[in-house]
Amino acid sequence: MQYFSGDSHIVEHADCFAGLSERYGDAAPQIIRDYKGKPGDWYVCGPMSVPVARLGIAGNRLDDPATDKLIARGYEGLNPGVLDGDKRLEEQATDGIVGEVMYPSLNMFTWACGDTEIMNAAFQRHNDWIVHYCKNAPDRLIGIGCLPIPDVDLAIEEMTRASRLGVRGFMIPTHTPTDRPYHHSDYDPFWAAAQEMNLPLTMHIFVGTSPDGGMPAHWGTPGGTIKGYTMAFTTALNAMIDLICGGVLERFPRLKFIIAEYEIGWLAHMVERLDHAIYRTPQHAVDYLTMKPSEYFHRNFIATFEDDKFGIATRHGIGIDNLMWGNDYPHHDSIWPKSMKVLDEIMDGVSADEVQKMCFDTVCDLYSVDKTKLPAR
Repeated sequence: MQYFSGDSHIVEHADCFAGLSERYGDAAPQIIRDYKGKPGDWYVCGPMSVPVARLGIAGNRLDDPATDKLIARGYEGLNPGVLDGDKRLEEQATDGIVGEVMYPSLNMFTWACGDTEIMNAAFQRHNDWIVHYCKNAPDRLIGIGCLPIPDVDLAIEEMTRASRLGVRGFMIPTHTPTDRPYHHSDYDPFWAAAQEMNLPLTMHIFVGTSPDGGMPAHWGTPGGTIKGYTMAFTTALNAMIDLICGGVLERFPRLKFIIAEYEIGWLAHMVERLDHAIYRTPQHAVDYLTMKPSEYFHRNFIATFEDDKFGIATRHGIGIDNLMWGNDYPHHDSIWPKSMKVLDEIMDGVSADEVQKMCFDTVCDLYSVDKTKLPAR
């Protein structure tokens, strides 16, 4: 059995942000050492500030004082492979896997800066850097790019440019401005371009066009409070419903979306409830849909999981073909370097062919991985 993580991360090098503040001022993302007297390297973008190494402490506990010291070291505290693609292969071997799909870390917050010109400049840097990071092992290191949605024209331009460089999938915000949800016709040229290029689009946890991720103020921010963290999956559910029931997937049937890191225990019930909601809705109100919502979901969506035993228990209600495992390395809730132990536990009683599908085949097929270039486990 081989294992390929469909949801991992890099932590962007400081070079990805160099010079942006000189061009755009404090509204641009930048890396600041010992920001406001707090030790370590910090990603700062307007009112947002995040310690860089906080996003690279896999294998360490947040309640361990030694972890605070590690975070205070900034970039120096990161494992070598977080910044170096060649060394990343050694960290894959430590976890028992043969490859990874790698999303951004710091730039997940850049969508909330509110300025698409700044986003585009930062994302161009990111996309160039991730191509360089992956260049020596393109079938084991799948780097995901960033696009400045909600600006459709800039997003198409950058998707075209970066895909020609070798980027094989892109992240878009899960939450968009409420006056322009994803079923708004303004996005149709973007959906058409993504479909034509056959590029998977990912909506990842904690990624939105505002710091609140589109959640009600009394819930708190998705990553900042108990309620916000627990309810974060509702932002992905909201986007999924807009794409399905707003007719996007009727108009663009070959789009492929990944819902990443929201776990999956909620999915089977919500997809079933969507079908029931359509049944209860007068037919003339939804006559533009030719399939049930569950059928669009099964055709167009994949959701990632990490260690969700309840999600695995409902896997047949979700669909084996719609599930993809990831270890979330190097973030703090990653199961690295114990992925094999965790998988043994949550996959207890699951057939080998289902495990292979969820943990290897789906991700390799999605990103056209040449399996002959992967090491035997």
